Amino acid sequence: MDVPESQVEQAIGQLDQVRTEWLRRPGVTGVDVGFKIRGDELTQELAVRVHVERKLPPEALAAHEVFSTEGQTERLGEFPIDVIEAAYGPSQAPAVMELDQLEDINRTSKVDPLIGGVSVGNPRITAGTLGAIVWDRTDCSVSLLSNWHVLVGDPAAVAGEAIWQPGKYDGGTAADSVATLTRFRLDADMDAALAKLNGTRGYTRDLVGLDFQIGGVENPVLGMNVIKSGRTTGVTKGVIDGVSFSGTISYDHGPNTFHGQIHIVPRPPWPSVNYELSKGGDSGSVWINEATKKAVGLHYGGETDPAPASEMSLANPMHKVAAATGLNFSFTPLFFCGIIPPFFRKPPLDDVVIKPPWKDIPKPLISDLPPKSLIDPIKLPGLDARLPFQPGTPVTRGGPAPFVFATPHHAQGMEPGESEYEAALEQLDAVIEHYGALRDQVAGRLGHHGAAGSGGT
Repeated sequence: MDVPESQVEQAIGQLDQVRTEWLRRPGVTGVDVGFKIRGDELTQELAVRVHVERKLPPEALAAHEVFSTEGQTERLGEFPIDVIEAAYGPSQAPAVMELDQLEDINRTSKVDPLIGGVSVGNPRITAGTLGAIVWDRTDCSVSLLSNWHVLVGDPAAVAGEAIWQPGKYDGGTAADSVATLTRFRLDADMDAALAKLNGTRGYTRDLVGLDFQIGGVENPVLGMNVIKSGRTTGVTKGVIDGVSFSGTISYDHGPNTFHGQIHIVPRPPWPSVNYELSKGGDSGSVWINEATKKAVGLHYGGETDPAPASEMSLANPMHKVAAATGLNFSFTPLFFCGIIPPFFRKPPLDDVVIKPPWKDIPKPLISDLPPKSLIDPIKLPGLDARLPFQPGTPVTRGGPAPFVFATPHHAQGMEPGESEYEAALEQLDAVIEHYGALRDQVAGRLGHHGAAGSGGT
């Protein structure tokens, strides 16, 4: 189902010319670019798609109700127009789980360690899904990821509110507080929120029912096979059949219009029979590229038609969510966050105490570097690397150095996964880069003053 990206972008450009006008029409629930549906089956033909509450035959429509441009009733530029009957809503109001959906870990009960795919929520709402354990890039804190309408749920909510696991609908109480709300966004791009773990329970990067951990983030592509682990429907598999979706979702506090979203349907054969891609309570689940194990979408809504043949899901593009202003997180462990630790960053020239005349300065003094004799091993099993600092060692500026290389698996006495070592390597590369930059600056100043001293004596 591969479609050239240039062709997709061309179709999105055509849709952008009519997107706003078509969304304003009565009965329209969304527009996107995706595979044309013919005879209840997805084809590989790229189309501009209009989603409506009720699909009527062309002869039953007035002239102004037909989707067309320049007199073409079935095409928009070079692309066919496909009308799809579908209405959408948030996947929040939980549905009762079927007996055959129960797994070794009960998704609606208290779990320890915390794991992706289980019930969670702000007590202001019912319950949704803990999408995944993530790392906050601003301070390296371990957090949980879900939707705004799961962790916030009310415009009156503020940072610092308690997050329960399980959610209130599933029997959670104040004693089940596992995190505090930190940052969140609900706008045209996303419905997302982070909550910092409070240390009352352990955590793992695993997701219930899946045999892998999320290894990063990538962009969604038409035809991509995706998989998720959710509180209500468990592990389900789908295919991205639409991108650049625009549509309005009605929340308890009011409507929110999204743009640039992902549209997902069950995998063939079509139409799906007795296959629920998502239900109420799955909000916050992470859609993952099954081939690469990287996150592509944050589930926030689905169709409201209970018929299995109408199964459709909506997700925020994860590459936007993870890098968003106000969120900014990683699916893999982080060891250095925010500002580079004092003794790793390149200091301003004033921090390098070398001033003319050269003879008055016995040696360079870098105030941010601790003695090289202080050596502490990186605490990753199987690694013999060392860094020139010791946790707790005071430095001139910035206080003690509290940095310890450890992973959630190591904390539980388990061997870290490949992705955790890769994350450690990435962080170490950053350390090396900053040390190199610092050395180059000192060497440059040393050479400058040496030359000046030689010329003046």
